[in-house]
Amino acid sequence: MKLAIVIHRYGDGVAGGSEAHARGLAAALRNAHDVEVLTTCARDYLSWRNEFEAGETTVDGVRVTRFPVRKTRDLARFAAVSDHVFNESHERDDEERWIVENGPYCPDLVAAVSARPDVDFFLCYSYRYFTGIKAALAAGRRAILVPTAEEDDAIRLSVFAELFRSVRGFLYLTPEEKELIEKAAGALAAPSRVIGSGLNAHRAGPEPRKLLGAPDSYVLYVGRIDRNKGVDALFRYFLWLLDEWPECPPLLLVGHPVLDIPTHPKVRHLGYVSEDEKSSLIEGASLVLMPSRYESLSMIVLEAWALGRPVLANAACAVLEGQCRRSNGGLYYRDYAEFRLMLRRLMEDSCLRADLGAHGEAYVTANYSWERAAAQTNDLLRELTSGAVS
Repeated sequence: MKLAIVIHRYGDGVAGGSEAHARGLAAALRNAHDVEVLTTCARDYLSWRNEFEAGETTVDGVRVTRFPVRKTRDLARFAAVSDHVFNESHERDDEERWIVENGPYCPDLVAAVSARPDVDFFLCYSYRYFTGIKAALAAGRRAILVPTAEEDDAIRLSVFAELFRSVRGFLYLTPEEKELIEKAAGALAAPSRVIGSGLNAHRAGPEPRKLLGAPDSYVLYVGRIDRNKGVDALFRYFLWLLDEWPECPPLLLVGHPVLDIPTHPKVRHLGYVSEDEKSSLIEGASLVLMPSRYESLSMIVLEAWALGRPVLANAACAVLEGQCRRSNGGLYYRDYAEFRLMLRRLMEDSCLRADLGAHGEAYVTANYSWERAAAQTNDLLRELTSGAVS
């Protein structure tokens, strides 16, 4: 079968959960299908600047065709349009404008989808981006949507409800994401599978983190240092906790900052690290923090469990709470009082940390691999091509 994965960014130097998922699934599906990728020339998700060269290339043995983005994102204009469509009475045209302003605005990619009758199915990533929704609409009954949906304001826009009702099938990352999409769209007849994800976590040993100067005891955050990831609240909570509990272990941060990082001897930003360094830091952490309200899966949480570490997650995100409940691999909080209680409880009980980490590792081993994700995807493809009713 000929499959084309449509994704807003792709390739080396591209950091992001949906982008990593698309790359892993492309590699896994190559064993049974002719797989290619259609994407943009953008590397940075904030600006959508064209940084990759347009045209064909190969990544991990998969053919990748890149199309130029027509305009960079104006963050001020996007914020104004977002405020209007999320908080005020508006028209359908306003929602269409939001999609264009969110970007990446790449009509050439959409036109390429329409011009490819040879492709059996297009796996279109991330419903909220211009490339995801417009490519899925262009593909019509050949569109399989990988929504990577989060419980944010965009999910309630009517233009997306129409998209959800129009595609041929869905690939979800978690049961909570499936429930979210079905609630937004109303009753869905389209077949779907919850495929989860594979993992690239590996044990790297203590040496990489020693070279980074990591202390013996610390808590760890890995990801974008961004308000959208809840890191502003994490900083507030952690500084408040330090006032109450000066013995609290330090917070180490890994990731690109778009938020000011507090100047405090127990808050340390390590910046960009290699995969070996990241794995080593996770292995050595007392626990991994995930403060985001908006996650469709959270690869870092899965990587923490794969390496036997417990997590402390924001229960405002239904996906994170659900994952912690299913795995028994972590605790969760809803406010500062619970954050304070749970973090201290974890730090003061090494047996609890070890028990949660072991449960998390068993859960990931049983449920998450690229082989399983590919098998679930193939099962959906068989259903769609056989004409079976879900």
